Amino acid sequence: MAEDSQHPEEKIEVVVDCILVNYRGDPESRGRIVHAILEWAQEHPDEWDELQARCRQRHEALA
Repeated sequence: MAEDSQHPEEKIEVVVDCILVNYRGDPESRGRIVHAILEWAQEHPDEWDELQARCRQRHEALA
């Protein structure tokens, strides 16, 4: 987040999937969650970077 203000969809999806493990809600609910994460990321860029890194590591470990 600190390196740019744009959130490539793939990066966001990795974080959302990390947070919403086995989430079975509807796409509209997921969209609201994505929106909330993006707002939080803008307010907390350092924490966003840390969360994104942890989720990326988890994603790579599971792949």
